Amino acid sequence: MLQNYVKVALRNLLKYRFYSIIKIAGLAVGLAASILISLFVYEDFSYDGFNQKQDRIVRMLTIDNAEGVKSKLVGVTYPGIAPAVARDLPEVINSVRVLNQGRVPLKVGDQLISSEGTFRTESSFFELFDYNVLTGPTKGILDEPETVILTETLAQKLFKTQNPIGKSIQSGQTTLKVVAVMADPPKNSHLQFDMLRSLKPAQADTNFAQFLNSFTSISLHSYLLLDKPRDLNSIIPKLKQVADKNQGYAFFSPTLQYLKDVHLRSGDILFEQNVNKTDASNLYVLATIALLVLLLASVNFMNLVTAHATGRAKEVGLRKVVGAVRDQLIWQHLLESLIVTVISFGLAVGLAAALLPLLNNLYQRHASLTTLLHPWVILGLTGLVLLIGLVSGSYPAFILSRFRPVTVLKGSFKNTNQGIWLRRSLVVVQFTISIALMVGTGVVFRQMRYIQEKDLGYSREQIISIPFKGQQAARRSKALQNELKRNTSILATGTTSNKLGQQLGRNNILPEGKPTTTNYIASVMAADESFIPTMQMKVLKGRNFSLDFPADSASSMIINEEMTRLLNWPEPIGKTIRLQTGPTPNDLTSYNVIGLVKDFHFATVRHKVEPLFMLYSKINGQLIVKMNTANAPQTLSFIEQTWKQINPETPFEYSFLDEDFGKLYRSEQAFATMFSHFTVLALFIALLGLFGLAAFTAEQRQKEIGIRRVLGAETGSLLYLLSKDFVKLVLIAFVVATPLAWYLMNRWLEGFAYRTDQSATLFVVAGSAAVLVTLVTVNLQVFKAIMVNPVKSLRAE
Repeated sequence: MLQNYVKVALRNLLKYRFYSIIKIAGLAVGLAASILISLFVYEDFSYDGFNQKQDRIVRMLTIDNAEGVKSKLVGVTYPGIAPAVARDLPEVINSVRVLNQGRVPLKVGDQLISSEGTFRTESSFFELFDYNVLTGPTKGILDEPETVILTETLAQKLFKTQNPIGKSIQSGQTTLKVVAVMADPPKNSHLQFDMLRSLKPAQADTNFAQFLNSFTSISLHSYLLLDKPRDLNSIIPKLKQVADKNQGYAFFSPTLQYLKDVHLRSGDILFEQNVNKTDASNLYVLATIALLVLLLASVNFMNLVTAHATGRAKEVGLRKVVGAVRDQLIWQHLLESLIVTVISFGLAVGLAAALLPLLNNLYQRHASLTTLLHPWVILGLTGLVLLIGLVSGSYPAFILSRFRPVTVLKGSFKNTNQGIWLRRSLVVVQFTISIALMVGTGVVFRQMRYIQEKDLGYSREQIISIPFKGQQAARRSKALQNELKRNTSILATGTTSNKLGQQLGRNNILPEGKPTTTNYIASVMAADESFIPTMQMKVLKGRNFSLDFPADSASSMIINEEMTRLLNWPEPIGKTIRLQTGPTPNDLTSYNVIGLVKDFHFATVRHKVEPLFMLYSKINGQLIVKMNTANAPQTLSFIEQTWKQINPETPFEYSFLDEDFGKLYRSEQAFATMFSHFTVLALFIALLGLFGLAAFTAEQRQKEIGIRRVLGAETGSLLYLLSKDFVKLVLIAFVVATPLAWYLMNRWLEGFAYRTDQSATLFVVAGSAAVLVTLVTVNLQVFKAIMVNPVKSLRAE
């Protein structure tokens, strides 16, 4: 019996090829899209999951409650707090500290390169995290000063096929000894590095030793290992007690974050090394899109199966006449639906496998199809296929199988009101989803454009940033700038302590006329006299730093507008701010405010602009070059050659500031691109279903069209008659989708400190687009039916 069911099912698929192709294609595309989105979402949720102790590892954070701080949660801690907490709290059994040094210059023989990312850390790093050491010891691995562990990739770069263990690497004036080689960090690790250097200070480095035990600043990243999974709210108050015991600042409050939340819930955290972080809300949006696309494909499939099933009513009648019982008819229709679903699923997996490498490259992701091989995933997908197949085939199986043969075979059978309303409802669901997704795409791209075009308070066009990587190269900055300016394509140069777009350090300040009991904190950066004009920043009051004023190097500062708001200074020029410049709180230096600069975004626009002061310095960490990009390759070559002449011991590296700016938002940009791509797929699925439904409707009403044409109906009136019902359904969907899309996208926009508003134009455009594509899709099929000779459509059967 089963074999017969299968034969009949395959025969029907071949007989009605047009509808079979539409059903299979629509469902396959929807399933493939849902699979792909699910793989990307799973990749993000899998971050740091390779650590066996992940449920017991927590990251320490600091809440900065000082006046002037807007982004209060930061990823750095007191240098001495992690070991102190491990000593004092029985719930904490181990700790590790990490100092991010970024890219550092490395020299082996004549080869000069930079590491991609260097962390100074302790041997307990491998006791908390499960990174794989390939060669070398696994215990006490970083207990000796100036020892390093290389990743496999960096070891191959530096030593090719040689064994690097015991070899030396020169980094500036420091000689480092390689003690081990480890596997590259997994792509789903929030810690990405290619070299680990011992945090233990050299014997003569007493200052660094004191720093590691200090509670006078927050500057290290710290992790704790708990004795068992715990509610962090029971531990966090005890952290403050440890800090207070060691004379930590009252306005710094230590707190904790689960390791599993580091990648997903760190959007508002500053000063951290989590470069690939994303926002959990974006993942929930993507997961919702996956469900909506799957629902859309399933609804589309169900609609086509339901509509086409009514055309097989006579088949049902004949089967009953020759002895088929209702159970047999039910199983026949259900099996046909299941076969289509299984075929679609097979095509979907193949499509996902073909597209995944391309999309990984496009979205800068590392999702893997092997995730589908997990037993629970296989079980879930099997259940999904069965559910879609059984639910979609339920209408023809249970409704049509109960029709009376005599009614059907006499030709008096018509679509039931149940069937008509079911199909109409499903069309409304389809276009509600499609319109909501179109509006969402518009909002996401509007927000991304707002970010890209927002006035940052400085020019990032035609600007390259070059890191000096050490004091030796930084001291030669003037000589380098003088040589560069000999080239007419170099328009301006300047130096600064930090690349713009990265969070600056923060300092306590003692403003004139303010109580010393209030803790004021402001961001700080250093710059030379050329930095502000090179970046085309606007000085609103006072003046820029100048070589004509020798006091600028020792006692002058420039502040931003937000600082004047914090201090309530209508006229800031001439005011003084004292800073601690010695080892004790009483070692203070007064700085005179000489200029007020227009607010600029020194961090990303995810965070609000905070109070800032700039100090003058000739020796800084970054060189800024504004160049004419008309001959960019030749100009860059000139800059590189000049650099190598003046700084032969330091590798030349540069980046365009506008490209760096784009990288800061790569997660949001990838999200926007994914959102748009899968919205287009959703619309394609909806239109595919509408195309099939319109074809079926035109086919069912072929005789009506023929009669109307014989009676003189014009083509335009027929097009209006047959398409108006579909347009009404789309308009109903628009009414339903509008408040739903507005609410959901408003919630998404709340995650941005600076955001655009939702425009009514987006909703109108989305609704109009839905109506337009509906008219085009439906009228193509209706026009085809109208063009059929009425003689053929009215011919007796």
